Parts: sequence; structure tokens; C-alpha cells
Amino acid sequence: MPNALRFSLLLLAASSLLPAQQSGTTPRVVPYPIDLPEGFAEAIAKGTRTMTGRPGASYWTNYAHYELTAEIDPATARLTGHAVMTYENRSHDSLSQLVVHLYQDLLKAGTQRTRTVALTNGFELGTVLVDGEKVRPQARDTRLTIRLPEALAPGAKTTVTIDYAFDIPKAGTAPRMGHEGENVFYLGYWYPQFAVYEDVAGWVADPYRGNGEFYMGYASYDLAITVPQGYLVRATGELQNGEEVLTEKARAALAQAATSRDIVHIVDKQDLAAGTATATSASGKLTWRFHAENVRDAAVSIGKTYLWDSTTAVVKDKFGPGKDGTTEIHAVYEANAGDWKRGAEYARHTIEYMSAHVHPYPWPHMTACEGIIGGGMEYPMMTIIGGNQPAGTIAHELIHMWFPMLIGSNEKRYAWQDEGFTSFWTTLCRDDFTGGSNGPRRDILGYGNTVRRGGDASCMRHADTFGTDNFTFAAYSKPAAILHQLRAMLGDTTFFAAFQRYASDWAFKHPYPNDFWNTFRDVAGTDLDPFFRTWFFETWKLDYAIGDVIERDGKTQVTIEDRGRALHFAEIEATYADGSTEQRTVSTSIWRDHTTATVTFGPGVTKVTIDPDLASLDCDRTNNTWAKKE
Repeated sequence: MPNALRFSLLLLAASSLLPAQQSGTTPRVVPYPIDLPEGFAEAIAKGTRTMTGRPGASYWTNYAHYELTAEIDPATARLTGHAVMTYENRSHDSLSQLVVHLYQDLLKAGTQRTRTVALTNGFELGTVLVDGEKVRPQARDTRLTIRLPEALAPGAKTTVTIDYAFDIPKAGTAPRMGHEGENVFYLGYWYPQFAVYEDVAGWVADPYRGNGEFYMGYASYDLAITVPQGYLVRATGELQNGEEVLTEKARAALAQAATSRDIVHIVDKQDLAAGTATATSASGKLTWRFHAENVRDAAVSIGKTYLWDSTTAVVKDKFGPGKDGTTEIHAVYEANAGDWKRGAEYARHTIEYMSAHVHPYPWPHMTACEGIIGGGMEYPMMTIIGGNQPAGTIAHELIHMWFPMLIGSNEKRYAWQDEGFTSFWTTLCRDDFTGGSNGPRRDILGYGNTVRRGGDASCMRHADTFGTDNFTFAAYSKPAAILHQLRAMLGDTTFFAAFQRYASDWAFKHPYPNDFWNTFRDVAGTDLDPFFRTWFFETWKLDYAIGDVIERDGKTQVTIEDRGRALHFAEIEATYADGSTEQRTVSTSIWRDHTTATVTFGPGVTKVTIDPDLASLDCDRTNNTWAKKE
């Protein structure tokens, strides 16, 4: 029987294996319908969204091109930059203004924050030009609003030029970027960036508070990063001038790595000791140039003490079904960084696994950088990861290349749509690497332990409204567990087909949660809104318990009690004296009107277990098992 059909029957029909359902006819609280976000219905009417989860025929995203020139002085930890930013209006609307994020202003005195930081002056802006004409934009919070002299018509472009500088914060004094002395710098949110103008809500430019991450539009980038010679620079995009900044040895090693699955050392300890990690110049400085297409951000790693490894990953179906391709894999790390010697290996596996199971990796390289911060932070083609045992974190941060780098959801308003998805796929990816299979069960048990301690929280909250613990649970752990439960309900064929369609449909676009839910409903052929409403919006508990177990008249009757509010079918397994097992299902329809249900097995039952496969989000496992006393 197809998995979707099986699930439909579980939802809609009482099992024939349930001859007696008693008691509690108190009507259950029915989940409210899922309301469309403001502007979503209008987007459907305009043809940019659909109720099947697919983008509409008239869907669009605006685009930008950034020419970013920056020089970093390691001695003073200061960046001086020049940004030429061209904005292309692909929407159907005329735009009277542009909104630009100034993320470094999180660190300015007077800015509202959800994190403790060391104060700086933030972005120190110089002249701002629009199409060559000086303007006086309005800076407020972490945003810059630029009133345009003339409205930007559909299909038109305009160019904003900004001179700026800022002091790079020390590692640990600001989120997601910083420097460690003069040795390692990692630049994130280091340039003025256009906010997203979208089909549902228009300009979406929530201020940067620190806890919530980012919502970014797609763009191309040309970077020119000037640093002293001896510093290795990795960045979003392809290096354009390797012959100017790399040694002949490094270029030869990169050429070897580009056609090999071996881990090739591009810069090793001997290179660092000899001072030959990079090329040299008469000025003592080198300018590293990178180009990237169709990415939503750009980050830069700068290291004087980094080793550099490289290999090649196979990208399944990169050029179409059955037409595999490759991408470069890089890892940069310090010599004392423990298991980072396997960093390129971990990165390669993640890119290959996700390409095969979700969507082909579309970019020319993936670089994992060690240092700067505890945990990790993702940027297109780039991650920064702390710690000497990075395997799990490398997998998590690289899976972010799909969520939200490829599939550009709004991390600030719907953090679970990237962190939760990433956490779910990290579990599967790590199980694949280690040969394990218990990851989903661990995630589900972890969810139950948190809920039982009173730590539940709704996923559907803005990221800046959470405390730290609740944010981690609601954005990472809980949605991952929800997806494990959904997979068990729908079966692998339907579940993974829906995920792959979602990824394919929304690559390089901006999906809302409704687009994800509608995709699954469409692929499953079943109304899943009550499920999504219950688990993403509410904090309702699922708690089934074994009541009485009575053997009479040659049968074993097991009473199951519903002690929670969430609606879900229950799997019951009986174990007999000879070790054989038998299962019954209490369908969802039974629990709509009853708080107890009786299932019947044969004689000689020695053990009864609710949810033996650990596939549901039952929050209290202590009442799920009965064993016959000797």
C-alpha cells in the first residue's frame, strides 16, 4: 500500500483491530486552520504563489551586483571599504526607495540587541551616491533608507556607491565574525547590503538584533580584498587571480586536487615555517579577487597561520539527471586544531550526501574555516567553525548551503525553516557517515526530555523574541523532531519526494513556511494542516499511556489512555512469551472523540509498548511500557 494512502487511512478511519473504544467522549480541541500571512493571498491572485506549494508562473526575485573593495590592516584590526552596489528591480512595482542593512551597527552604542557585545562605532559611512549624485540617506537602527530621486521602474537598475570603514571586533565580542589577534580574521556582515523586496510583504528589513540571523536577496559579487602578503584569503566565489597571489607550488597542488579525491596539502607546515604560504609583492601587500554568481551573501576568511587542504566532491546530477559534476572542497585550519586534519573529508561527504538526497550543490567550491567562534556560522560557500572536534559542526554548517543559502527563507522570522531543516538533515548525514541509524531516535527522545522538563516553545515566533535556550529548542531541536515524526507518518518515498520538490521549486527563491507545508500536502495528497498547525504553532503535548492490561477469555485487553492534547495515531506492540510480536494501531479518528481506547491481543502477552519504534513525539516514555510480573 502506498505510504500516503496508509497515512490517509490512519487519519480518516477507525482501525478494524479496535473492537472497543470507551470512555471520554469529551470533544477534543481542534487545531485552528493555518491562516495565510498578510499579503500571501494577494500574491496568489497576482500569480507569484500557489496553494500547491509551487512558485506561481509570475514569481520574481529582485537581484543585485556588488563590487566590494576592502583593505584590512591586521595591526589595527580595521577595514576600509568601498561598495558599488547595483540594484535591479525585477518586480512588477515601482520603487520609491531602497533599504540597505548596516549590520555592523549592531555594535554601536544605543542599538537594541539580544546579545552582549563589545561596542564599536559600527559602520563609519562616508559619501553615499545614487547614480553618481550625492544623497543624504536616513540611518535608523541597523538600516539605511535611501529615497530615490525618481521611482525605480520595473526592469530598471540603479547604482548606490558607499565609502565606509569599521573596526573589526575581537573574537567572542560580537556574533558570527571577528579576529584572533593578528593571525586570523573572519569577515561576516562586513558591507552595506540591500534588504529583500519580495512579492508577499514588499520590503522586509527587520533590524538586526543579534539573535535572529538574516534574510537576504540573491546577487553577484566581485570582491577585491587587500591584505599583507603571507595571509591566505578564502572567500565566497572563485579566486580570479591565483597567479598573482599564490605560489607556483600552491597552484600546482590546487590543480592536482581539482581532479582527485585524495586530500592534497596546498599550504603545509613547511610553507608556513619558510614564509612561502603566498606570493610576494614589492609593496608587501596582495589583493585577492573573487567572483560569485547567484549567492545571497559573501564572507571572507583571512589567516596568517592557516594550513590549507583541498579535494574534490562529486555532485550528483549537477548537470541534469544522470549527469554528475564536481566541486572543489577546501579546509583551512591551524596546525594545533585537532581533528581538523580530516576537515576536507568531512566537508566532501556532506556536499556529496546532500547533493544526492536533496538538490545538487550549485557553486564552484565549499570552504570550511577553523577558528574565531564557538560552534559555527554559515555563509555562501564559506563556514567558520570553532573547536577541535568539528565533524558534526562541519556537517551542520555545510548543510546550511541548502537552507537558507540555496533555498532563501527568512531566518529572522522563521528560524526553524533553516535551522530545523539543517538539524534534521545533519542527523541523517552523520548517520550515513558513521554507519549509524539511531540519530532520529535520539532527536525524538531529546525533544521529549525537553518538553517533559517544561521547555517547550512555539516554532512560529520571531527569532529575536526567544531566550537562548528556547530559541535553540524551537529553531533547531523541535522542528527536526517534527520532521522525523512526519517522515515516519508519510514513509520515505513520499517524504523525500516532497522535500526534493520543495528544494527544486524554491532554489534561489524566497519560500514562506506555507510554501513548504503546501508542498508536502500536495505531494502526500492528504490534508496535513492539522499536523503542521499542532506541531509548529502550538505547544500541545502528545502523551499516550498504558492503563489496564487484563487477560480474560483467551484474550489480552490493553487500555491506552490519551493524557495530552496533540492528535496523533498510536502504535501498540505486544510481545509474547515466545518472543514474537504483534502490533495494533489506534487511528487518529478514534482520538478525536475518546480519551481511552482498548486494543486486543492474544493470550500470553508478556510486554506491551506504545510507539516501539520511537517514531512519535510522545513526551513521556515512562508510561509507555508494561511488563508482566513474574
